[in-house]
Amino acid sequence: MMKKGLLTMLLSMTAATVHAEYIGPRKSFPKPITVAEAKQLNDDARLTLEGFITGHLRGDHYLFRDDTGEISVEIEDEVWKGIEIGADTNVILYGELEHEFGSLEVEVDRLEVVKTGSRR
Repeated sequence: MMKKGLLTMLLSMTAATVHAEYIGPRKSFPKPITVAEAKQLNDDARLTLEGFITGHLRGDHYLFRDDTGEISVEIEDEVWKGIEIGADTNVILYGELEHEFGSLEVEVDRLEVVKTGSRR
């Protein structure tokens, strides 16, 4: 009988759990810049890029391209949020430039698909 009461209590606590999502202020990001401009920034600079993810390098690392060049980007699973894109999908990446081991990479905090007619 005690097990049944405990089970009922646990189930009611689970049912009362509500999915929450933070909707308050986000980190501020600058207006989009080009890959060429990003390569001139200092380590840990916040940036926004608009262009295309053209390939998968390894793990969470991808190749990003715009009209001025290419740069490696790191996009972790939680950033993708189920978004599926192709090499021809225009995206905006929000992140931070990382100088590591003599190379540059953008650590992506947020990814958005550019809707047709809403270029920034």
